[in-house]
Amino acid sequence: MVVTRSIIAASGCVCACGNTQEECFANALVGKARFAFPSHRVQSAYADRYPVFLMDDTLVSSCPTDQSLSLHFFLTAAKEAFAKANLNPSSLCNKRVGVIVGTSVDASFHCLEIYENWRKNTPQPNDAKELAHYFASSTAQAISRYFNFTGPFQTIVTACASGTDAIGLAHNWIERGLCDAVLCGGTDEINLIPYDGFIRLLIASKERCCPFSKNRNGINIGEGAAALLVVSRELAKEYELHPTGYILGYGNACDAYHPTAPDPAAKGLKRAISFALKEANLPATELAFVNAHGTASQANDAAESEAFKALLPGIPIWGSKGVTGHTLGAAGAIEAVLTLSALNHHTLPATFGFTQLDEKIGICPTTDVKPVQKKAAVSTSLAFGGCNAAIIIGAADYEN
Repeated sequence: MVVTRSIIAASGCVCACGNTQEECFANALVGKARFAFPSHRVQSAYADRYPVFLMDDTLVSSCPTDQSLSLHFFLTAAKEAFAKANLNPSSLCNKRVGVIVGTSVDASFHCLEIYENWRKNTPQPNDAKELAHYFASSTAQAISRYFNFTGPFQTIVTACASGTDAIGLAHNWIERGLCDAVLCGGTDEINLIPYDGFIRLLIASKERCCPFSKNRNGINIGEGAAALLVVSRELAKEYELHPTGYILGYGNACDAYHPTAPDPAAKGLKRAISFALKEANLPATELAFVNAHGTASQANDAAESEAFKALLPGIPIWGSKGVTGHTLGAAGAIEAVLTLSALNHHTLPATFGFTQLDEKIGICPTTDVKPVQKKAAVSTSLAFGGCNAAIIIGAADYEN
């Protein structure tokens, strides 16, 4: 059994199926999520309307004017994590606390009003100031400043693998002694850029997504955030923090197959999973389940299935995007937290939306709630540009 220094002291989560980690997992078990049209927040030129997985309006409306929704979502999840750890962030001021956040929308050029003003040749007095603020901003830096941390910070932008890569890099920082603690995870909000983007790629669905199902016809984007407080064994002992889980292994590989399409042979994902298993020193048979990327697009689910059949044969597969939607840069982090919840509750949810086996890919994900007995699981991510990542999570009692 691998001995890792990367202890998950606490975590938090907000997404379409809840405003806390416990609420998210409870609703994931029954398939409850807010699935609606974003017309009050996204004004698209497309005549057809596409539903998405939306955050609670109360949380959205409580966003301070000087914060993006993505930043607000992450801070909400981070505060939950600190509260659950019974830890005041200020008590860490003399420690090396890093911040790593994965995002997609929050790092994109989302100053659409400014862009529209310039296109119409009607610049506004505040445009230059707001644009300068955008170029000077960094999600991770803003979070580090909010909590007055003094350690290193980094914003990860590897498209839809960003959240997984953020946690994996946090694991590396702890294992190599660069930090005593790292606040990590991912965050993204519903925005016109990905909303229109997936429609233009012809992979957006007008119905609720169906991961791995024969009748799957595309993606529903979503929004949310997940935050994990990852600490060293020494800091956990000093602050009497009880592990809620462990990061056992991480793998990352880019196959650069296509700007937006996955490699049908899943070469990069296979490498990422293999690297994670090797670092964790675990055979695949010791995994309780895999929380799949499972976007419900034809190409993504087919490619991912290739990797699972080759490296994880017989391991139960859960497609959690049936309750969260595709939360882009936040997806890997939200899925890591849901994976941890499933391990600690000894319960694996059904894959909501799945109705019929696709003989072409030969993968049948969970169709009902199953008990979980093993103490480790893997969460996988595929992303634009051929980015692939995998992370292996251990339960709170992994070392017992």
